[in-house]
Amino acid sequence: MRKSQVKKIQKVLCYIDLSKPSHHVVEYANMVAKCMGAELFVLHTVTDIKRSAGFYVPHINTDKLEEEMTKAAQDKLYAVCLQSMGECEIDPGRRIVKRGDALEVIDDMIRSLDIDLLVVGHEVGSLSLFKTDYITKYLKAPECPVLAVPIKGE
Repeated sequence: MRKSQVKKIQKVLCYIDLSKPSHHVVEYANMVAKCMGAELFVLHTVTDIKRSAGFYVPHINTDKLEEEMTKAAQDKLYAVCLQSMGECEIDPGRRIVKRGDALEVIDDMIRSLDIDLLVVGHEVGSLSLFKTDYITKYLKAPECPVLAVPIKGE
């Protein structure tokens, strides 16, 4: 690759699933972003219940449930960022919780924010985040470079 083809990393997107080792992934992404002088965004996706079910569920208020799930995810995302950095250096506008399918949301965020590097956790000894569809999407035809941070299950 010629030097002129290498794009400077200015925006890093870190996707986490809020599992116990997520703070290691955020910590690593933060270190990479600082080394490159880049802006860090941390993303988590919440399942869209109506879309997943594929039908109307009349017995519960799914809108209210999804709002509560999103709020709980935002609180947990803040806690993960706080745990990985000691103090939360990532402002609320860059701690993002979106509803929907993880692949679609990641794609949308990469395009809309003009992300230069995607950082994800990869559990050692399993496929964790990198299921077959993720491998196909991000390693065979990536929207941007992908950095897989190896983590041990806790």
